[in-house]
Amino acid sequence: MEVQRPDWAKRGDGVTTDGLARAKQVIDFIELLRVPSGEGQGEYIKLRPWQKQFVVDLYAPQNDTGRRRVRRAILSVARKNGKTALIAAIVLAHLVGPVSEINGEIYSAATDREQAGQVFKFCRQIVEADPELDAASGGLITVVPSTKTLVCKSNGSFYRALSAEAGTKHGLNPSVWIYDELAQARDQELYEVMNTSQGARKEPLGIVISTQSPDPEHPLSKLVDDALVADDNTVLVHLYCANDDADIMDEAAWRAANPALGDFRSIEDLRALAVQAQRMKTLEASFRNLYRMRRPRPIDFSVAAI
Repeated sequence: MEVQRPDWAKRGDGVTTDGLARAKQVIDFIELLRVPSGEGQGEYIKLRPWQKQFVVDLYAPQNDTGRRRVRRAILSVARKNGKTALIAAIVLAHLVGPVSEINGEIYSAATDREQAGQVFKFCRQIVEADPELDAASGGLITVVPSTKTLVCKSNGSFYRALSAEAGTKHGLNPSVWIYDELAQARDQELYEVMNTSQGARKEPLGIVISTQSPDPEHPLSKLVDDALVADDNTVLVHLYCANDDADIMDEAAWRAANPALGDFRSIEDLRALAVQAQRMKTLEASFRNLYRMRRPRPIDFSVAAI
């Protein structure tokens, strides 16, 4: 298993002692939270090395003024590898944890209303599992289910899951935004609304979490391709994928796209899905996309290509 990430991240450009300390604070905070559901429910979250690497690449690099340098990040990994739970924990780190701020506004959005609520669901479960967080038990965070909102009155910050309509998002001033499953979007309108909404923030951050799109011309595909080759040190991508032409039963290819495989991602379940997809060709394309991913094509920046 080897993640694809930009060259600047591999070189460690901009990583400072203070930045590493901030990344460690985020990791330590997350590992004080409880697993909300599934395997290990009720136990403390234990970040795996690949998850810690994402956190370090996100928070350790700083610019010349000592602020976080990464402004946009993409975590693209196959289904059932815990990306939503990780992002929910990062949301809480920005709401009440070591990277919180006064009057912060944190939003998660998605193409459909149900998907938009997934990050909120995980955040709520984590909060309600911890008396120090849940205001109902004397903690810091008030949960408002009717509007899918978490409120921290002590610092004036809140998190809210948004519905899908892009036109209603103009005028927001997020300190952090999350776009869940951008691969399912038919266009990039909602992404552009969120991406251009942070001009008044000192350390803006937008994070896309998604499986890959089967269409190389999809907005997510283009964002991933660009982030991997442009060497823009304000944009981070972690991409887990296999070769397009790998055999559907190649377990090494499964591991390339599923960093949690054999850990909290069941290999038996994935093997059963692969056998079914091999037997029923109508399921193969879906399996390759959701569980094996695609390797993005390189972008040709030559004059001839333009």
